[in-house]
Amino acid sequence: MEYKYELVQADNHFPLKIIVHTSNEPAYIPGHWHDSIEISYVLSGKIDNIYIDGTSYSSKEGDIVLINSNAIHSFSVAKGQGREAITVLIPSEFIRANVNGSKPISFDCISIFETNEQKLQHFAELRDLLNTLFAAYLNRHNDPLAYIHLTSLSYKLVYLLLIHFKMDNESIRGFNSDKYLERLTLITDYIKENYDKSLSLDSIAQVFGLSPEYLSRFFVKHVGMTLFQYINAIRLERSYRVLMNTDHSIIQIALEHGFPNEKSFARVFKKVYQATPHQYRKENKRYSGARSQ
Repeated sequence: MEYKYELVQADNHFPLKIIVHTSNEPAYIPGHWHDSIEISYVLSGKIDNIYIDGTSYSSKEGDIVLINSNAIHSFSVAKGQGREAITVLIPSEFIRANVNGSKPISFDCISIFETNEQKLQHFAELRDLLNTLFAAYLNRHNDPLAYIHLTSLSYKLVYLLLIHFKMDNESIRGFNSDKYLERLTLITDYIKENYDKSLSLDSIAQVFGLSPEYLSRFFVKHVGMTLFQYINAIRLERSYRVLMNTDHSIIQIALEHGFPNEKSFARVFKKVYQATPHQYRKENKRYSGARSQ
């Protein structure tokens, strides 16, 4: 089963976005960042690795991980049964519009390893609210007043975060300055636009007027992986869709997505999906008419 992202466009009357993740299959979401506050909440199963600004976490059922605005983060999950998780995206402007002051607001809200009794009570309250929010979201087609309910829960969520989890300005460390984020955005956008071509550390460094050594260190420091690993992650993400939804040959998919040959594609693919592209397609076919007799 393909790892699904049910991205729900926020309604004009509902300030949040909710994404539902349900699958038993492995998946990898490369490093990215955005202005919204992101809450990852595991309902069942586990997320093997969540990388956030230099630190890695493993989250299981009931764990809450909040990712602050513009924090660089990535996710990876291995094959596992009964996995279900939700992501709640809170636009930063929604929080700013309801709080006086223009300074950035950050939260300390990761339940993993928490032992403080009072904090544990706050997480229990937040967990109950997330469960209520998710249930109301699932029931939205049966409730004519769903968006009133969902909006009220959105405000309550922001209230709980501000009252219990807001960090003091002195505690906020600026891991990624605007200058670095701007440079990272330019580099990663370039990779996303040219992933199907031959890319190297030297060629990308030349495009941005940087030394290869500096670019290599800069990328590892801020994204948590090498530049080449990131390029392969983007290639894998794009090629996976074609593999599962067309009958294109493996070699054709490899070459059209920047891999130098089929062997290279198979090696990168197997690292994430524990099978070769050919084996994986055979077991999990998506495209019509391609099922073996």
